[in-house]
Amino acid sequence: MAKDKELNEMPEEYREMVSRSVLKCYTEADRRRLGMEPTRKTAVFRQASWTLNRCGEDFKSDYDPVVIVPSLINRNYIMDLLPGHSLLEQLKASGLDVFIIDWGEPDAGMGQCGFDHYISVWLKRAIRQVKKITGRDKVQLAGQCIGGMMAALYASHSELRKDISSLFLLTAPIDLADSGLLSNWTGTEGFDVEKLTAAYQGIVPAKFFHASFPLLDPRSQLSKYRRLLENFEIPGFKEIWEALDIWGSDNVDFTKKAFTELIQTFYQDNAFFKGEFSIKGTKVDYKDIDVPVLSLVARDDHVFNEKAARAIQDCKAAKLGKLDYHVVPAGHVSLIAAHPVRITTYALIKEFLTR
Repeated sequence: MAKDKELNEMPEEYREMVSRSVLKCYTEADRRRLGMEPTRKTAVFRQASWTLNRCGEDFKSDYDPVVIVPSLINRNYIMDLLPGHSLLEQLKASGLDVFIIDWGEPDAGMGQCGFDHYISVWLKRAIRQVKKITGRDKVQLAGQCIGGMMAALYASHSELRKDISSLFLLTAPIDLADSGLLSNWTGTEGFDVEKLTAAYQGIVPAKFFHASFPLLDPRSQLSKYRRLLENFEIPGFKEIWEALDIWGSDNVDFTKKAFTELIQTFYQDNAFFKGEFSIKGTKVDYKDIDVPVLSLVARDDHVFNEKAARAIQDCKAAKLGKLDYHVVPAGHVSLIAAHPVRITTYALIKEFLTR
């Protein structure tokens, strides 16, 4: 009887939110109701599955343009979640000309496109387009999560790095040995990624690899609905909670080569950290990064721990006094989207990119 009373006392809106979350039945109407992705984006270039978007409406800027490389794992609108919770919004308000890549949905014909192709062909092409559009010789390259690793790989290459004037890394892994639970799981002898994905031709479905993600932080997963109820009356809380839940359930397929490389080459062999990964036939070493770098690390990151990002302190930029390295008391996503920590994060990013 007591439990029935508690259920009856729960707000109807709360019960509806929990139902949508559990069933993952979000719609475009939910996104519009919340006002997600408030920043206007204009497609300026398309190729294969990906699109290069220019953000905002006023493109005048005194600074080199910013090119944002999102992760291959989730959608890029974590950078533009809600009004007041949008990194893109903050960057545009700072007078920056911002471009962001949307990797889109890869198809089976792209199955043999691995990280080398993503970086040396597609990312290079995106940067070339930005330079052409803006008339600038260099860009400020920014990357989040796996996109941050890709940006660091670009900045490590002796020729490609000539395109960039600064590098901003957001929760970006470099050293993937002992970097968290994902490292422990994929590093075991029994984790044979080729056998596990043998049934897939060209594409590894998001449902296949995202099934394990909730297990990275089970305590948070088990308490998320209680947290929502306890904070339900706090202004703005339920909106950011639902927007993050929508984003977290909106996952993207991987090309098969990129997925197997992520596991075998980067996790199991730790090739980037060891200087053994090749781009355009040339081995790259993160220690050669010499442009100014901002690296923001989430102290409570459940995807990559702080050790995974700490290696950037050994690059040339660090030795030249051109590295800003900050460990922020936040999680992998709350770092840029949740209150109140995002205010600190935004300030650090804006100061670096408008320096």
